[in-house]
Amino acid sequence: ICLYIGHENYKDLAKVGQLFQDQLFDLKNNGVIDQDGVNWPVELFFCGDWKFMYIIMGTNAPNSKYFCLYCDCDASLRWDMDKIWNNTENTKCERKPPLFPAINQKNYIPDELHLFLRISDVLMECLFADLIKKKEFQKQIKPAVELAFKNIKVHFKFFLSGKNWNWTSLMGPDKKKTLKEFPVSHFIPGIRGEDIEKLWREFYRLYTILHKEYLSDQEIDQFEIDAQNWICMFYRPTQGHMNSATQVPGLYRKDDVTPYMHVFAKHVPQFMRQLKEIGLSLRTFSTSSIEKKNHNHVCLFFGGTTMGGGTDGKSVVYNIMSFENRQLFYLINNTPIKIIARNIDVNNKKN
Repeated sequence: ICLYIGHENYKDLAKVGQLFQDQLFDLKNNGVIDQDGVNWPVELFFCGDWKFMYIIMGTNAPNSKYFCLYCDCDASLRWDMDKIWNNTENTKCERKPPLFPAINQKNYIPDELHLFLRISDVLMECLFADLIKKKEFQKQIKPAVELAFKNIKVHFKFFLSGKNWNWTSLMGPDKKKTLKEFPVSHFIPGIRGEDIEKLWREFYRLYTILHKEYLSDQEIDQFEIDAQNWICMFYRPTQGHMNSATQVPGLYRKDDVTPYMHVFAKHVPQFMRQLKEIGLSLRTFSTSSIEKKNHNHVCLFFGGTTMGGGTDGKSVVYNIMSFENRQLFYLINNTPIKIIARNIDVNNKKN
């Protein structure tokens, strides 16, 4: 475990990474010997959100021309599902030395949680961009959307941020419920609304498959086909003659296909097969528990230790670790979580 005070950038993380390089190579080359003298070989893996991954791997940012962590795909071709991109490495980006060279390229695993969160963000942003453009948004659509969220028991509000509309940032469980239950077709009329709703439901279904601990070869093959078809449906252009009865309206643009979508359709199935061979799955590497812990830390620090101005002069890390140490002490020593007041007679020795 490493906690450091600094920025999430290559320069700062390179200083931190130097501390672990020799230890990681030692683990990789020599394994671990237990108290019985048994040598356990160690294979190193790495997983995280995209920003942290590209810094550690020494590759380009996701908004670069050659953006991908795993291949040489050009940003203008993210939408193209006919091209084959193997899980190798990005040879066209301006690479820096990886910060953990002991980890093999094939063992940098995409995080299933951030795949879900970022792609669901895009789906919601695309929907709300359509709705906000309408002149009746503030008086009619906004309250109707908020009521629809209330009906599926998800707290959600639109609000003005400067001159632009923004909305409540949903946590993972609420995003799952939204993709599964929100009535998109109530707000986008006709076939287009029905198809966007299908897009939401299908992504939710694909995520539940991706999240499974075990998948057969046939299930992985079908996931790959369905994921690529989902991308094609996402950027489907308008089909047929304009204003004719046979016209099928388009959904979104090719440019709206994001790096996470590219990885979802083109690289995740390959990782599924790779991990299955060694009895693992993408779920094994999910950062969901770490993200939950991070969320609790944020709530704790900004909701607790900054009360009164937060001017005690101690760092965020110090305050969080101090709190957790107290929690562990209370747990180990069975410290009561409630204080029960009672009267004591000092003359009664039985007390």
